[in-house]
Amino acid sequence: MNLRPRRRPVPAIPIVSLIDIMVILLIFFIATTSFNDAKKQVKITLPTSDSLGETAPVQEVRKALAITEKEEIFLDNTPVEITQLADALLALKKREPALKLELQADKKTSLGLLLKVWDALRKAGHPVNDVPARILGGQGATNIPATQ
Repeated sequence: MNLRPRRRPVPAIPIVSLIDIMVILLIFFIATTSFNDAKKQVKITLPTSDSLGETAPVQEVRKALAITEKEEIFLDNTPVEITQLADALLALKKREPALKLELQADKKTSLGLLLKVWDALRKAGHPVNDVPARILGGQGATNIPATQ
């Protein structure tokens, strides 16, 4: 009877297949690596000119379409009823075809009134996306004349 345990044979590591894997990894890293060339920088002092500078961009002036906390509507600081807003917008657009508007609404303005104003803008030919809205909070946030 043989009481000594049998030694297991040491597994052979296949070096050839490991070399293949290493070559594939090397090719992968070379192919995916971006080599940044060192950019040579030369310090240059550019001449300046006072008369050839850029012109300042012209800021567009927008007329205010304002809604107060009491849900009163003002078109360019003139009070307007919601039922006559579309007609007033059309008349203003006929006087000034290149007119741009800005909606200034109080934060307590109801959604229903905003929808009516947007409908009036559409009827007057002003795309709603071309009229930026500014939500204002608190009193004195706009320069709308006080009403009695």
